[in-house]
Amino acid sequence: MALPVTLEHSPPSHALAPVFDELQPSRLFPSLTAGLVTGVIGVFRGISYAALIFSGALSGYLSLGVGMAVFSTAIVSIVVALASSLPGMIATPLAAPTAILALLAGQIARQLQGTVSSEVILVTVLAAIAVSSLVTGAVLWLLGRFQLGRKIRFIPYPVVGGFMAGTGWLLVDGSIQVTADFALSLDTLPQLLTPAFLSHWGCALAFALGLMLLSWRYQHFLVMPAALLASIGVFYAALWVVQVSPTEARQAGWLLGPFPEGGLWHPLTLSSLSQVQWPAVLDHWGLVGSVAVVSLLSLMLSNSGIELVVGRDLDLDTELESVGMANLASGITTGMAGNQALPSTLLVYKINACNRLSGIVCAIVCFVVLQLGASFLAYFPKPVLGALLLYLGLSLLIQWIYRAWFKLSWRDYAIVIIMLVAINALGFLQGVVLGFVLAVILFMVDYSYLDVAKQVTSGATTFSNVRRSPRQRQWLQDRGEQIFILELRGYVFFGTANYVLDQVRQRLEAEDKPAPSWIVISFGQVDGLDASGVLSFMKILKIARQRQLTVVYTGLTPAVEGQLRQGEMAWWMKTAARSLPIWIGGWSGVRTNCCWRPPSMNPPAPIETQLEELFLSRDRIPQFMAYLKHDPVDAGHVLFTQENSDRLYFIESGQVSVLLELPDGHTRRLETHTQGHVLGEMRFYGKPPLSTAVVTDLPTSLYYLERSAFDAMQQEAPELAHAVQTYLARLLCDSLLRREQQLRVIAAA
Repeated sequence: MALPVTLEHSPPSHALAPVFDELQPSRLFPSLTAGLVTGVIGVFRGISYAALIFSGALSGYLSLGVGMAVFSTAIVSIVVALASSLPGMIATPLAAPTAILALLAGQIARQLQGTVSSEVILVTVLAAIAVSSLVTGAVLWLLGRFQLGRKIRFIPYPVVGGFMAGTGWLLVDGSIQVTADFALSLDTLPQLLTPAFLSHWGCALAFALGLMLLSWRYQHFLVMPAALLASIGVFYAALWVVQVSPTEARQAGWLLGPFPEGGLWHPLTLSSLSQVQWPAVLDHWGLVGSVAVVSLLSLMLSNSGIELVVGRDLDLDTELESVGMANLASGITTGMAGNQALPSTLLVYKINACNRLSGIVCAIVCFVVLQLGASFLAYFPKPVLGALLLYLGLSLLIQWIYRAWFKLSWRDYAIVIIMLVAINALGFLQGVVLGFVLAVILFMVDYSYLDVAKQVTSGATTFSNVRRSPRQRQWLQDRGEQIFILELRGYVFFGTANYVLDQVRQRLEAEDKPAPSWIVISFGQVDGLDASGVLSFMKILKIARQRQLTVVYTGLTPAVEGQLRQGEMAWWMKTAARSLPIWIGGWSGVRTNCCWRPPSMNPPAPIETQLEELFLSRDRIPQFMAYLKHDPVDAGHVLFTQENSDRLYFIESGQVSVLLELPDGHTRRLETHTQGHVLGEMRFYGKPPLSTAVVTDLPTSLYYLERSAFDAMQQEAPELAHAVQTYLARLLCDSLLRREQQLRVIAAA
């Protein structure tokens, strides 16, 4: 009997599944809408950017510039759409790098004008633009490839503000060049105010203000393209009212053109490369580098803005690689630099079209415009192009000159203004570098006012976790002022190094305290130090040698110790200082390792004397000793593990450490006990201990009381047992305090 067969649609293969997902109606139509709108916006901006770059002596080649800008938009958009970590990412040429490209093109044209033909000037400008794209692409791709995104992510906020303000002013200047055909300066200002030119840039200003008011009033993705189309409609309506034909308007400078017949874009060929004046390109390497720097800044800014809106972190390294590859592709095809387009990407997000198809459709729109040729450009109004540039420039200036006044401190705001002036007076790269220098100087000044010493104490007020007898503690307390302790933190550089030296000098000159014998400097929280820091510590060692003091370094990392031992510092450290490892508590090694110990610590008192100091009267000691057992052990002997024990230990001599095993496998020392102390009182009563092991550090003489012996004592000598219980109760109270201290040690681990 034949089995029934059920025919079903076979699911797409795993490799083609993303493609089929993009073509689902629920995703296809939003992607088509978003791609169409962002493509139109990209074309409008491309035309305005081309008009900015190809102005003045290059205005005759505007059609080629439009083709270059629109083609670059298509190439950058499609590469980033396919390679970005965020589906729906839109990339186009941006205003800030374009403003620098306009400076680059204008300076090359002025340098070569009168020495070579206009065609040679054109190919040289195109080559310089392509080189800037290749350099930008290589820099971004390498940064992403070597995963350096996190290390370059942090840029001083005032530098960002100055960079954006300078870009805004360059765009305003570019708007004047597009509408009035000359650059804005003090010399051209009177000419700009004449009626013939005032009407041109005044019309652009009116359109720009309209764009700003509409964009502030209505937050919708269709506002910008609709406003631009409406501006074109208003312009032609005004021509109809005043009875001016398009030909007459073009002759009066109101329309683009005239343009030669043929396609919009003609990239450089191998034969045309021989005409490029490469020395002129190399003469402006600073502007070429500025394009890369500004593109990097723009990417980090736009990337942060996109993350805030979409509510997820983007892989900055992947974005650097994708934008880098897009710029390399654009540069190879003689295109201009591009980057993430924050407004267009947010528009895609609002339409709920976060699909890679959105960027592909945006590129298709640009390719369609390229196929239409230059005929439609001849009817494009210059005031609308100037209005778009003016709108972008004024928006940046309002944000970073007006609004920043209320948000930034006066010093940060001053950096923004200084960068704005420097960018326009000295150049873009010089202005950005100046901003970075000022920000670094302000940071160093502010950091130098921070207290590099976390604590400035003495041995009288700083306690270690070594448990000592009351008489030893009092002896150490009385002599604690002879130890001067500096716990440093952060980075010790020329701005803070002198503070450490001043602290030492002030303590040595203090008349209300005894002269110190020890200077303890803790480097446990020091990240590093520069040559000035090393010099200050060398001066401290010289002072210590002159006054016959001992300097103790604790918590030295190999890197910091290596810096200290450079040059003359190595000799001084051998003759005037002792370098010690870090101890729990930060400085207990001064007491146990620097020959600064009470006479009672060496040799130790016998167990009978210690018991009398702890809790027993002299006549009861022989009776109590009968219940104890002597247990001398070597170093490294484990007394307790994590399990409970029925022994109570008394330390006659030696040293014992209470340890805790951490989850990462390392061991942390909680306490150190010496002669005259009792161990195991928590375990003796069946309570869970905090520690995981108790180990002897030195050969140790111990006496222990077993639980069975204590039970017998309760029957045979109840008064003696009561004295032991009273002491243990007091000891348990002290254990609670010690447990709190142990928890603090664990938290600091």
